Amino acid sequence: MPCAIGPRTSVRSHLSRRLALVALVTCSTVLTYTQVSVDILPARKIYPVYRADALAHQLSISRVTDNREWIGVIGGSVPLLELSEPGCTASLGIGASVFNRIIKTPGHITLSTVDYRFDLPVDFKLPAVALRVGYGHISNHYADDGNEVLHLQSISSVKDYVQAGLARDIAVIGGMVYINAAYNYHNEPLRDRRWILQAGGDFGNYPLSTWAQLYGAIDLKIKEEVNWGSTQSYQVGFILASRDNRGFRVAYTLRTGFEERGQLYDLSVTNHLISLFIDL
Repeated sequence: MPCAIGPRTSVRSHLSRRLALVALVTCSTVLTYTQVSVDILPARKIYPVYRADALAHQLSISRVTDNREWIGVIGGSVPLLELSEPGCTASLGIGASVFNRIIKTPGHITLSTVDYRFDLPVDFKLPAVALRVGYGHISNHYADDGNEVLHLQSISSVKDYVQAGLARDIAVIGGMVYINAAYNYHNEPLRDRRWILQAGGDFGNYPLSTWAQLYGAIDLKIKEEVNWGSTQSYQVGFILASRDNRGFRVAYTLRTGFEERGQLYDLSVTNHLISLFIDL
């Protein structure tokens, strides 16, 4: 099923220009009497990754221990432009990921679903908190195997959304907490159920050696499209060879509630996952 194109393309382009302008105008206003530094393709990210979020931009492979399924995520996020001065930093970035669900049976691999996500965030780092606003798009599909081998009926599942988030470091838990709200101004198949509310955080980050840390993470989503039902993810794992927030993670995740895949949004399941993440 191809991604929809047409009039929304111009809307996305317009939103992209508006978001870039927001970053420039906001920092210019705050820093009227100071010298602003500009960094193209900065090395650091000023807004944290939601580690336990199934739809976070990342590079990972997960084994679902309850069945024969594997989950592959190929993607990531990159800051493109950063404006900074002591007390205020603004960053315009881009994120994109492909989410694959594979069923492995003896002698055969079935690709069942392929979902795509694109984000254009504008982030702000203030002394106490990090803020995010942005535009995003999610398109969800059955793969050819999902239609032909599993005899599944495809539906149109698309979301175009604007979002706002806030993250704050909490020293006492050795991590951070966040809240996020997304409004799907274009939402299929349920056009009148638009909100997704999200909260979570990570904690611990306890050093075990010079190259390993123990951590935990939680993510909770409440979705209007399933009558305010939830998707809950609880994760514990190890951060290995981390440097400047880059490295490997090996983790166990308990994910329960409504499916994150758009084709199966109204299906409630519980999965246990063993995952390898590469944080870039």
